[in-house]
Amino acid sequence: MINKKPKIAIVSLTSCNGCIVEIVNLGNKLLDILKFVDIGDFPLVEANKAADFYDIAFVEGSVVTQENIEELKKLREKTKFLVALGTCAAIGGIPEIKNYRDKNKLIKDVYRSTEKIDNLDIRPLNEYVKIDFTIPGCPPNKNEFYRVVAELLNGKIPKIPIRPVCYECQMREYKCLLQAGKLCLGPLTLGGCEAICLRENIPCGGCRGFLPNPKIEKLKKIINEQGITDQDLDQLLEKFGLKDELQKIKSFAQNDKPKAR
Repeated sequence: MINKKPKIAIVSLTSCNGCIVEIVNLGNKLLDILKFVDIGDFPLVEANKAADFYDIAFVEGSVVTQENIEELKKLREKTKFLVALGTCAAIGGIPEIKNYRDKNKLIKDVYRSTEKIDNLDIRPLNEYVKIDFTIPGCPPNKNEFYRVVAELLNGKIPKIPIRPVCYECQMREYKCLLQAGKLCLGPLTLGGCEAICLRENIPCGGCRGFLPNPKIEKLKKIINEQGITDQDLDQLLEKFGLKDELQKIKSFAQNDKPKAR
């Protein structure tokens, strides 16, 4: 059980701060949370000095520099429960697009002098430190964040229901864009976003990451029948870092197969 007045941090690595802004968008609900916690570090709301210990720390953004790595590891050392907040922290996010390009050429296109610029591959935070829980999404759903915080403060380990975005889309009776011939990752993507993109008639781009054992070949068959190519799918999977995630899943499945004697 977390102590009565837990100390929390909500910090950013290299990011657009979109996840933090979505938390601020909670408005009065955020003020309700702040009544029950001590803020140790939340620069966008309150300029406090970093504390020596946190009961819960939420960290958003990507590791882009060596300084980010050091900051993340120090945060892990002094945090009881570390939460990856948002797609960049969870699976790599949009910054991971550079992993699929010639990053050594790209850096020269961006910077006049590259001598002191770190040019790391983008990796999820759990490849650097132990992550206790993940709130996915670009940005994460503010209502899901509120629920997770409430459960943590009550000593519960949160859970995200394992069901696809399609479930939330159908519950709200939105038009199925996949059936309409558009490339939509709703069947493969973990729900919890309230199908907000589908509400706006925008196909799901998979920002919340894959469900366990995503049926990628089944989706390929559907989209190929509609004239959408594997190349189109491949390009979409690069958008939030899902291409690497898919490779990890395939590698795990291959290694998990019984070996011939």
